[in-house]
Amino acid sequence: MAKLDIQKTRELLQDFNFKLLFIDELGWLNPVVKKRQTIDVNGAVFDIRHIAQLGGVVVVEVTSADGVMPQAKMRAAVHREFSKLYFENLLIFVDKERTHSLWYWVKREGKQNIAREHLYMKGQPGDLFLSKLNAMVVDIGAFEQGEPSVIDAVKRLKQALDVEATTKRFYTEYDALRLQFVELIEGIDDERKRQWYASVLLNRLMFI
Repeated sequence: MAKLDIQKTRELLQDFNFKLLFIDELGWLNPVVKKRQTIDVNGAVFDIRHIAQLGGVVVVEVTSADGVMPQAKMRAAVHREFSKLYFENLLIFVDKERTHSLWYWVKREGKQNIAREHLYMKGQPGDLFLSKLNAMVVDIGAFEQGEPSVIDAVKRLKQALDVEATTKRFYTEYDALRLQFVELIEGIDDERKRQWYASVLLNRLMFI
């Protein structure tokens, strides 16, 4: 089973280089659509940039014309409109400054559509996001019999983004322990470096 290169993945995540993140570290395929697209939702224009795909699931960055992160109702409207073109998708809403991103995936259960939203901001340690991304990794062996199916691709997104309450509790407790661990580290005066060091050690334990 493929594992994340934690350091490289963290760097790409913090740099908001989501295309290289998916292609180089998660093992997804380059998108078929190379050109940027635009969609109009009730008069609001959004720029669409395809960054990766797998088994019929497309991953795109979405930026509004004014560069501001759209509100929840508008995000849902953008998803509905984009799904007319690509039924299975992951939308990554990004602001103009590329400091805030919101990963938007919709879980389908019968006739219900349940939005799953995950916020990542520049400067976050990214520990929780790294654990989510780990579920999206595609091993090269998965392509031996051809490209993974849309069912396989959706399953990966579900494992990564359909976070249950117990998982949320786990990471709440994990973050509390991480902060305690930071206080125990000696010999590093810089607070940010102590936090980084603590995150690296804990992540290595998590992904063994």
